[in-house]
Amino acid sequence: MAKGIFKFLQQSIKSIGSDDPQWIKQEREPQFKTVELGKAGPDMVLLHGLFGALSNWDTVQPLMAEYAKPIALSLPLLAGHRSEVKVKSLALYTEYFVRSREFAPVTLCGNSLGGHVALRLCLAAPELVDCLILTATSGLYEHSVDSLPVRPGYDFVNEHMRKVFFNQEFVTEEAIGEIVKILENKSNVLNLIHAARSAKKDNLKDLLGQIKVPTLLLWGEDDLVTTMEVAEMFHKLIPNSELISIKNCGHAPMIEHPEWFSAEVKKFLAKHSRHALA
Repeated sequence: MAKGIFKFLQQSIKSIGSDDPQWIKQEREPQFKTVELGKAGPDMVLLHGLFGALSNWDTVQPLMAEYAKPIALSLPLLAGHRSEVKVKSLALYTEYFVRSREFAPVTLCGNSLGGHVALRLCLAAPELVDCLILTATSGLYEHSVDSLPVRPGYDFVNEHMRKVFFNQEFVTEEAIGEIVKILENKSNVLNLIHAARSAKKDNLKDLLGQIKVPTLLLWGEDDLVTTMEVAEMFHKLIPNSELISIKNCGHAPMIEHPEWFSAEVKKFLAKHSRHALA
């Protein structure tokens, strides 16, 4: 691990009150899995949610690549040690990535848990962040999955996915099967429970006033997980924020309405980013 970055991380640990993730205790550089597109414009780090993956950005990322350099980062929710999957630990993981790649100031774009991670990173090290794009973000209140059945199978995943998407065409047998396979591993289930519980406990209501960077809130009006009431609360509590919503959309706007999502991000960055668009 680069000593300079490690010193910055220690400052963030003190700032957010986090226990050291295992990779920091061992002074071991974390491994990063990414999908990177775009040749010009501002750097953007895309952060997925609890049951998410890099594939969540498959449709919208190429559209963003027309004006920016979007980098989808895989959060270590399954492979990480229990100490590494909590919200604050994931923020440290993302901070190391941003510092090691010298992206700062960078735009962070997060969905659900990924938005929560982005907020935590911005609170710990605001100098690293250019703009925030938050969509269906946790951190205030959500109908979360912090308790899973002993053996979460097809029925559980099917029901959960139908709550996530307004357009049920996105609830495919293939998508359900992928998550069911993940949940067959007991350690994966335990990690997801730890991550969900940490998000539920980490309420940011009293801290959001400290977020000073330009913040775009993109919300589905039919989100059953983080409702529009939650969106309005984020908008009220984050000083320099703008809320834009879309009808017929659930908890993953970047999947259900990628063209709208990308266009709104482009307009926002053109107005607020310190970096010129491509």
